[in-house]
Amino acid sequence: MTASRPAGAARPVRHFGAVHWLGLATLFRREFRAYLKDWPETVIAPTFSTLLYVAVFAVASGEAMGENSAVAWAGPGGLLPFLAPGLVVYVVLLRAAETPVYSLTFLKVERLVGDILMPPLAAWEVAAGYALAGTASGLVTGLPCLIALLLAAGTGVADPLLLALVLLLGAFLLAAAGTLVGLWAQKWDQAAAFFGFLLIPVTFLSGVFAPVALLPGPLAAVVALNPVYYAIDAARIAFGGAGAEAVGLSLAILAGSGAVLWACAALLIARGWRLKP
Repeated sequence: MTASRPAGAARPVRHFGAVHWLGLATLFRREFRAYLKDWPETVIAPTFSTLLYVAVFAVASGEAMGENSAVAWAGPGGLLPFLAPGLVVYVVLLRAAETPVYSLTFLKVERLVGDILMPPLAAWEVAAGYALAGTASGLVTGLPCLIALLLAAGTGVADPLLLALVLLLGAFLLAAAGTLVGLWAQKWDQAAAFFGFLLIPVTFLSGVFAPVALLPGPLAAVVALNPVYYAIDAARIAFGGAGAEAVGLSLAILAGSGAVLWACAALLIARGWRLKP
């Protein structure tokens, strides 16, 4: 006969294995559904904004190039095929960062931080859940933008597998960074400041609209330390253009930077940084 557990004794610890797959999948599903709930704003609007950028550049280049504008704008070697990789990377990375930043900030503002601290998930699983949801959000947002730009440019992707890998690693990198910013931000103004004063300027200066080599020497050297630069450069190679860096180096920097930021987020969650009163 099995001995009964004494009244008032602590319940045995539940073991979920090395990874609590169900909990991790539930957190991912919750965050990704929240992203999809506002799909006109999170999926369609970025593509619309990107096409506005393209329209402005088309008008400006047409006035500057005169009769040769059609040749210089679209097709192989045109301006739009040069812009397309940077614009796609920008859309993917921006949404990948926004998803965890705004989700975590919302929990803090509404005093719902228990959603992070109470579930039976390890800190690294919580960090992974938010980072993976941000990654998926960025990739889904970037897909219609990619299709629209390819149709407008009249070209294809020379190396689709390389482009998919670059976008995946870049999205995870920015989603991990967004998780860190979400942990740091205590109010909406702080979350918005990250995008307005850091992410958007840094991305624009990383080769979206012009080669980094055209920047002044000291500024170009600083930009070369930014992982976003390597994402844009590798994406441009995947589109069939010329890159300034080796593909292997770019992928290693993206993967390593993403892993470091994710590990930092997991460590801060484990310590309850800016989560516990």
